[in-house]
Amino acid sequence: MSRNDELTGYGRHHLQMESYGAAAFCFYRAIKENEFNGNAWNGLILSLSLMRREEEIRTTLARFALQPGLDFDRDLLTFVFMMWQQNPRALAEWLRRVVEFNGIPEKDKLAFTEIAEDAERAYEDLVAKYGAESLHSRGMLTLEEYAARPIQLDWLLEAPVDTIYEQLQWWLEDKDSALSAVRLLCMLPDTRSEKLLRRVCRNVAIEPKVRTHALLALRWLGVRGNARLYKFNESFVIDLDNPKPELTISVPAVYKPALDRVKLWAAKEKGLVTPEVYERYASTDEVELPPEIVEKLDEAEVPPLLQEVSHALIRAAHDEYYPLVPTISGTRQWSAALLMLMKDYAVGIGEEWPYGEPEQDETAKQHRNWLLSASPDFYPSIEEVRKLKES
Repeated sequence: MSRNDELTGYGRHHLQMESYGAAAFCFYRAIKENEFNGNAWNGLILSLSLMRREEEIRTTLARFALQPGLDFDRDLLTFVFMMWQQNPRALAEWLRRVVEFNGIPEKDKLAFTEIAEDAERAYEDLVAKYGAESLHSRGMLTLEEYAARPIQLDWLLEAPVDTIYEQLQWWLEDKDSALSAVRLLCMLPDTRSEKLLRRVCRNVAIEPKVRTHALLALRWLGVRGNARLYKFNESFVIDLDNPKPELTISVPAVYKPALDRVKLWAAKEKGLVTPEVYERYASTDEVELPPEIVEKLDEAEVPPLLQEVSHALIRAAHDEYYPLVPTISGTRQWSAALLMLMKDYAVGIGEEWPYGEPEQDETAKQHRNWLLSASPDFYPSIEEVRKLKES
């Protein structure tokens, strides 16, 4: 087995162990040694996605498409359409490049060419409406511009390791850059990274959210066993093999029933389910809803932006208060709290809200206030988005 194969194998092992930072490091090193290693490209993009590093995913996808001689990888299509659903320019350029890759079926070439043509027309319509310079200033970059942007892994493999740690020490002492340092340390497999992250978990001078991320970064680095987290004037021991409550950068699974009830409310307001059906399921904490009801939730088509608003609020509160997070029961009230905040966001930025007036009992209001307590910039950010839309 070659060294490059070993690096890719280590990356896959770390992926299976949910050590996503260590996996990304291995895959990136494999690519630097052999840019034609398609497995390493796939693994790097998957690792970055599991850490929710969306900007770095876009850059890596662009670099992949601009690397001639690679084999076609169908698994990447999901990431491409997700990452560039708001940028038809980059989407079209990516598809135009990939149709020249090795091993792509002829029917896929035709399909991708048609999608690229549709995306190009969509971009032309946007240019006619807003102007190319305005679109570019809002982040609608070309594929080459995405590829040229640096990612953290570039620095980790190019700079002297002592210089990196010296810089990270400075970042950890700065409120605005501490989280960036933590997120970088999880991709730097070294005993010094583990020591620094453990210190962050115990450092009350660092924001609570960052301390939670340091705990998660230890898992992504590949550390297992116990880790000590200091919060709320208490010391907590967290088992990194099986952390309780759930330790995640995504929305914790316990919120799924509440998020489903948000969609159920939307389905009721759109007339897709009757008020009786809503009452039947809204007042329960069942994790899995019947398939015929799930189908109606999908038909409700709650805008992805509003769903992400609720997700961001949940993640912020979870990070702030971990491990003292509430047990999620009474999903009807939790869904009502999320609907209140989603409505405030939609109306605040000048978008439609076709879902009526959310239920507002006292428990729902308490849940809403708890979520808001970890996002003090929620309403100021709404005002900023509204002003940007009006400019």
